[in-house]
Amino acid sequence: MPRLRLVPRSAWIALLLVLLVGGGIRFDQARHPIKGKELSADARSYATIAQHLALTGNYSGTNGKVKALHWPPGTPQVFALAYKLQPGKHPTHRDDTRVLNYAQWAISTLTILVLFVLGWALAGPWTGVVAAALLAFYPPAFWGPSNLLSEPLGALMVTSAFAAVALAWRTRLLPWWGTAGALFGGVLLTRTDLLFVPPLVAVLALVVLGNTVGWKRGGQAAAALLACCAIVVLPWTIQASDTAGKLVPVTSGGGSAFFVGTYLPGNGSTYDMKYAMLRQIRAKHPKYAKTGYKQIPAAIVLDDVAHRHPELDRDAALMKEAKKNLKDAALHHPVELAGMFSFKIGKMWFRATLGGSSTPMPLLRIYHVVLILAAFFGLLYGLLRRRDPALGAILLGLATATGVHMIAVAHGRYNLPLMPILIAAGCAGWTVLIRDWRNRRPRPAPAPSEPAAGPPSTPAAVV
Repeated sequence: MPRLRLVPRSAWIALLLVLLVGGGIRFDQARHPIKGKELSADARSYATIAQHLALTGNYSGTNGKVKALHWPPGTPQVFALAYKLQPGKHPTHRDDTRVLNYAQWAISTLTILVLFVLGWALAGPWTGVVAAALLAFYPPAFWGPSNLLSEPLGALMVTSAFAAVALAWRTRLLPWWGTAGALFGGVLLTRTDLLFVPPLVAVLALVVLGNTVGWKRGGQAAAALLACCAIVVLPWTIQASDTAGKLVPVTSGGGSAFFVGTYLPGNGSTYDMKYAMLRQIRAKHPKYAKTGYKQIPAAIVLDDVAHRHPELDRDAALMKEAKKNLKDAALHHPVELAGMFSFKIGKMWFRATLGGSSTPMPLLRIYHVVLILAAFFGLLYGLLRRRDPALGAILLGLATATGVHMIAVAHGRYNLPLMPILIAAGCAGWTVLIRDWRNRRPRPAPAPSEPAAGPPSTPAAVV
């Protein structure tokens, strides 16, 4: 069982240096965001909702309360808290967002510390230090404070939840399962693409503990995780459902992501979808006749698709079309569908996000691919070698998120909330491999012992 007093002083010193340097890099990013970079539509929405929360207490955006439910509440709530903690009256205007960059700095720096805890719980303190260092100096992670997106908070919540899961497996104490559940609730309120991860981790706990310790203990662990997760999520579900007038588990924006992700002619991409439908768009909207397809708002295209089902609201209509896309592709174009799935896996995992910069960075892309391959190799080696359920839970989480984005939209930045747990699991596996290698090395044979010194022998008597 991990104990703080067993962590060597040298590991604490190394961790402190990693935190100081990694936190310093992120602080500089908060002070000097990437030049020439405009906030994305998602970032503007998070900031606008946070400003409404800070000023009025209402979860609403430019287009009202119902439209605001398209985005999960975790990041806007944290941003609103940052406004309230800032001295003076804030926000003062729409572009008053500097304090949000500093909130992202605090979040991304804290993630480094939590990742140390996860690595330590998996394979020891030095594994935690190495994992923390890899994240501290990973450019897409330290660019987080330049952006006002949900990925930094998602990374913190995901890392915290799996750190609690790892400690639950190591200690077998029910409070840690409850803590993991509460943290998974925070994950769902931040990243809805991980909706299926908590129940699957609970099932894993039930099965593994049921077959090793006892089904009663396994049931208690699973129930603690799910109950605490529900306690965190349900208040928001009730509020959002009351606002929308229908059941909204966390957000109401899944239809658009799943339609784009299952539209085979567009290869599951927003830009390619607009290109594939360009003739229809220009025929229906002549004002876009000379507009490049990348500049045409995706909302225009999605609205046209939703109008195919006037009896349904927009999200339900898009979800219906998404199911139709998936069924048609599976039945009539299975090879093309498999190709689209493999393309999106590569797009999600092997394209390093550039933090909003338009400058090509080939060295970063190479480093990112090497890091991904090495981490996955370490994770698989450690899991096969040790049969560690903590590593199994991480692999389950990574596979579940990947499966969701095979059907929904996939982007390089969607791996950012998952990178810390992948790095920690990979480092744990490499730690196991190095230990195995050391144990298998032939040890030199011990040197022959010298004969014991004694009195000089006397010559034999002459007969």
